[in-house]
Amino acid sequence: MRRIGLTAGGFCVAVVIASAVYLSQHAAGTGSVLVERTQYSVASVVDELCAGGALDNPRFMTFAIKAGLRLTGRNLTPGWYHVTADQSLLDVIGMIVYGRREPLVKITIPEGFTMFQIASRLKSRAQIDSAAFLSWATSVNTLQRYKLASPSMEGALLPATYHVIRSESPKVIGTMMADEFNRMWNALDGAMSRSRDSVITLASIVQKEAVRSDELPTIAGVYANRLRIGMRLEADPTLQYGRDLTITRADLRDATNRYNTYQHQGLPPGPICNPGRGAIQAAISPESHDFLFFVARGDGTRGHRFARSYAEHLNNVAIYRAMLARR
Repeated sequence: MRRIGLTAGGFCVAVVIASAVYLSQHAAGTGSVLVERTQYSVASVVDELCAGGALDNPRFMTFAIKAGLRLTGRNLTPGWYHVTADQSLLDVIGMIVYGRREPLVKITIPEGFTMFQIASRLKSRAQIDSAAFLSWATSVNTLQRYKLASPSMEGALLPATYHVIRSESPKVIGTMMADEFNRMWNALDGAMSRSRDSVITLASIVQKEAVRSDELPTIAGVYANRLRIGMRLEADPTLQYGRDLTITRADLRDATNRYNTYQHQGLPPGPICNPGRGAIQAAISPESHDFLFFVARGDGTRGHRFARSYAEHLNNVAIYRAMLARR
């Protein structure tokens, strides 16, 4: 019995030594693998590294990484993992188990950005496919999932700071932004009693028109008054949506543009940007007043002069032009 015990003990020691020796070996080569936020398969991560030539023992490495995750109570951490030929296999296992991946990319989406601007920023700062992002944002399946009547996800992507993975799936990024918007919407006072599509469309116009946050409710009140009496909104930013243009007389007369609120009554077909919380709250609860017009002050305060009549408005326009001439 003693001999058997010694033999078993010796075998265990031999296994430990052999494992330690094997784990001290260097990786087979250099390679990278992307663990996506929706990915939970260790085997697929190891298989990709093996296919790229960085590792050469998929069964052992899969077993070792899974064991490490169980022992530490961790899950796979999303991100890019880079294996180099000077790393030991133990280093590679520890890197994946403890989530030592490439740093995430910090991207801030300002209030008032369109989905086109978001797609461009994602591409320039995190190499995320902009065309695929826009395809996701206009997909019927996406719109049905979020129960939107608008032609795209414009307006339903929350302006905020996000930490994304380089070259991450556009669908994952878009879903993250849309889910954040839904959480914000559900927390707003009075949100559930209003049509989300109409509120966000109005808020997007208010966001584009206002420069100062203290004027958001007042500008929202102007457009609410116009909608109430059946007056056209005549909002310049709606004409510019999806285009890079300086407004001309021809643009003002273009009735083929469904976003031309100089030609079409009521709200445009959908939001013209992604408004922030302040603009949305202003659209839900516009300021109560009888103003129907506004124009920039032109005095450096970045504010507006508001008017109840067209004659008063023309006088404010004259003041604005005089201010510009002086400056």
